[in-house]
Amino acid sequence: MTPMQKAQQNTSSRDKFRKRFSPLTLRIYVIVIFPTAMFLIGLLHLDQYRQTVLQSEIDALYRQGNTLAWTIGLTDREYSELARRQISSLTLQRASQLIASIPDARIRIFQPDGQMISDSARDGTALPRITLNPRLLEDRGLMSPFQHVIDRIAKLLAPNDNYPVYQEKPQQMASDFPAVLNALAGEPGRLVMRDRKGKLILGIAVPIRHLRVVRGALLVTASGAQVEADIRSVQQTFIQIFLGIMVVTIGLGVYLARSIIGPVSQLARAADAVRQSSGQNLSLPKMMDRRDEIGDLARDLAAMTDELQTRMQATASFAADVSHEIKNPLTSLRSAVETITRLDDREQQKKLMDILLEDVKRLDRLITDISAASRLDADLSAAEFTRVDLSGLIRNFISSRIMAHGESRIRIKASLPDGPVYADIVVDRIVQVLDNLFANARSFSPDGGEISITLQQDGDTAVVSMTDQGPGIPEGKVEAIFDRFYSERPKDEKFGQHSGLGLSISRHIIEAHGGTLSASNLRDDGDTTAPTGAVMTMILPISRIQDQDPVA
Repeated sequence: MTPMQKAQQNTSSRDKFRKRFSPLTLRIYVIVIFPTAMFLIGLLHLDQYRQTVLQSEIDALYRQGNTLAWTIGLTDREYSELARRQISSLTLQRASQLIASIPDARIRIFQPDGQMISDSARDGTALPRITLNPRLLEDRGLMSPFQHVIDRIAKLLAPNDNYPVYQEKPQQMASDFPAVLNALAGEPGRLVMRDRKGKLILGIAVPIRHLRVVRGALLVTASGAQVEADIRSVQQTFIQIFLGIMVVTIGLGVYLARSIIGPVSQLARAADAVRQSSGQNLSLPKMMDRRDEIGDLARDLAAMTDELQTRMQATASFAADVSHEIKNPLTSLRSAVETITRLDDREQQKKLMDILLEDVKRLDRLITDISAASRLDADLSAAEFTRVDLSGLIRNFISSRIMAHGESRIRIKASLPDGPVYADIVVDRIVQVLDNLFANARSFSPDGGEISITLQQDGDTAVVSMTDQGPGIPEGKVEAIFDRFYSERPKDEKFGQHSGLGLSISRHIIEAHGGTLSASNLRDDGDTTAPTGAVMTMILPISRIQDQDPVA
């Protein structure tokens, strides 16, 4: 496979991928879904809410445990000697009744030496009981697998859920619980653990005092299932909210993708089709009827395609016209060269050489004008427009032509306004137009005739007219004279003196300035009393700023 074929294959594969997964579509989905995903992560985390609920449960345990410890301390005062630093057996008997009054918790009592002397779970005074949220029963249904996934994700996103694992030992000591050691030292402590099944265990340890003497420590533990149930309930609620937001978000993403990316992709494919078919018209009627930026783009692409097709046709027509115009003098040259070799008469040879010289001059003039016409668009696009006073420009133009040609054969009459008339123009090109129109009028004007040049301001436009006293434009040729290579010359003028591009170039220059160039006759059809002559009318938009000095 050649490198070109590989490149084409890669391009085809890339195009197929873009048709299925447009990069812009993916970007829209990412931009739309990203804030929602961040919202979900924040909801799954819920670390602040978790800590608040845990603290609330621990505070409740602390109030129960502190009350129980204070009561045991008062009971111990009745059965203990003043110097003893441990809880008496009679106190434990009385305390068992108090412990039984708190059935939802497991209560353990430790002596100051760290030995556990009472455990409600083992003594049979109370059994651990877990109160479950009714919504936990729903987890066994449809939400169970989904909630399991949510729990796994929440655990990954919760950096503070690194609680130690609780292990039930046959003989427990205070050293197994750091919080109990703190309580024996006189300071209450808290603990949060998980059992081997991952269930949450909450607890508090408080000192048992009598006459400010620590007689032992009380450890109260309870299941944290209610906390996890509350957190899970909040998670489920917010997950439902998230799913609703996600559905709306995806719907908006699909709408944006269909209303923006789809039309843009269709326009791109249409533009590529135009490229491959050499400038055929774009057919996008539904898009061009849209009243948004997509419609503007579709209309601009269609206009660009029309302009491209027009220029391609103009280029082909120009090439055909150039070929035709150059072929005539070349044919004449060939005929003269073939004939001159067969002639012995010096006089006839001289005439043929004169014909050869005229044809060469004609070719040179024709090629020069063709070159100027072909570079016209590029020159105008790169030219700098200058704000110029048209009155002063025309006045200087008339003075230069009088100096060059004199007024012995042709008189020049000017009618210009007193004040300046500014326009943004390319000075050299407007002078070229005036020179072409003047040369055309001078060639048709009789000896002693007059060429009239007028300038008027008509609203937002400047109107320049040049009138001669020649025979006028032939009937039906008012527009044809602006065609390329069209030549309608005086009868006494030698053939081949003009290429027929002057008026065509002049109109192109004026249109590039946003104006128009037209022709008309002084005498209407059938009116034999009116003077003869042709009128060339040039209309240019004037500048909005009319209060500055003219450019010299």
